[in-house]
Amino acid sequence: MSTIGSNFWIWGHPINSCQQAVGTTEEMSVTPAESARYFGVSNVYYVPWGHDMDMTVYSKDTEAIAKTGLSVERWGKEGGIPLEETFKLVPLLPNINRLVFDDFFCGIMKHIPTYGDTTVAELTELRDKIHAAGLEMWAVLYQHQLDLDIREHLQVFDGISFWFWSEPTIEQYHKYTQVFIDMTPNKRRLIGCYLFNFNYARQASPEMVRYQLDHNREMMKQGILEGVVLHNNNFGNLNFPAYEEAKKWMDEHGAEEI
Repeated sequence: MSTIGSNFWIWGHPINSCQQAVGTTEEMSVTPAESARYFGVSNVYYVPWGHDMDMTVYSKDTEAIAKTGLSVERWGKEGGIPLEETFKLVPLLPNINRLVFDDFFCGIMKHIPTYGDTTVAELTELRDKIHAAGLEMWAVLYQHQLDLDIREHLQVFDGISFWFWSEPTIEQYHKYTQVFIDMTPNKRRLIGCYLFNFNYARQASPEMVRYQLDHNREMMKQGILEGVVLHNNNFGNLNFPAYEEAKKWMDEHGAEEI
């Protein structure tokens, strides 16, 4: 049975990795798998985001986790080839079904490949290797990147997850979500929901989080979206209002059939 909760993901960062971005020294001790169970979410992405993330430890917690994904990064190996370093971790996760290119459409970054240093032909070669390993290839796309000349790159991916770096207004949410949908015909889609407003380093609005989840739910039921990605586990012990609002929403809707 497919439910709301079985089609949601946690965007999993290493513990304490968001302290600087949030502007706190408070301990962020909730792991990705613990956050998934708290929300009643079945799936987890593991994304080091350029930080240390020991997957020999994180991968051991598999309770109630149906599917996992890994970010294509160097995983702390300076000079390493991102896809090769990521492939080394795949055997640790027997339920892995995808790799994701986080921040792929950002400027050139030292820990990940990006569209600025990866041609369409090179990206296609990476996809072929990922498919040969039995995995899907996904990318992250932000609202402020919708005007970039990236359609050829987008077509290489199996699926795209769409994000608002700055918390949107209701008008912006609908406007840019529709642009995303129009840009990704015949692609599998997820939408991310930030539980902290990173661009302005301030709390996300619980009301806007609920609004996004309500409308994402409707798109899931219409078959437009596969699911939603909640960002992220680091806020699990901080009593952030938006994090707790998402928990309330999941308690209300997580068991609904799609």
